[in-house]
Amino acid sequence: MVKGLELGEERVKCGRWRLTSYKTVVNWDMFKCSGTIQVIDGVRIITDLDLIRYYHWLVTEHFYNCQKFQLPTHGAHVTVINPKLHKVNWSKARKYIGRVVEFDVFPEDAYVSAVNVWIPVKCAFADGIKKELGVDDGPKYWGMHVTVCNRKFNG
Repeated sequence: MVKGLELGEERVKCGRWRLTSYKTVVNWDMFKCSGTIQVIDGVRIITDLDLIRYYHWLVTEHFYNCQKFQLPTHGAHVTVINPKLHKVNWSKARKYIGRVVEFDVFPEDAYVSAVNVWIPVKCAFADGIKKELGVDDGPKYWGMHVTVCNRKFNG
């Protein structure tokens, strides 16, 4: 049950938001996840593999099992700092190793490209890490996301 809502309460749907009779705004199209920060070939938030397994299944069913998708090679993770795109002082980043953080996942905004399927993620703590380390995302960074599946087929 969502905090601030009680059984039998009237709900009015307004686009992506629902307004409750208590004038509390609740976003029903996102949910919270947690993961552990890892600093190996970049800074990542490692999360539960079941998250991407479920959406992999959902995408496969959506395409009526006619298109083949595989799970990402690097498992379920959110890339915070990509060494190919960002210049970082790695010794400063190492202090976050093992830290458990929460992030919001927005499955209704999933993106399907020719190769990847990914879901946008927002994480205030990760944004703070980037700010502290002076990371500039630049035009090639697609924002924080969790890759659900792809069509790369590496072997």
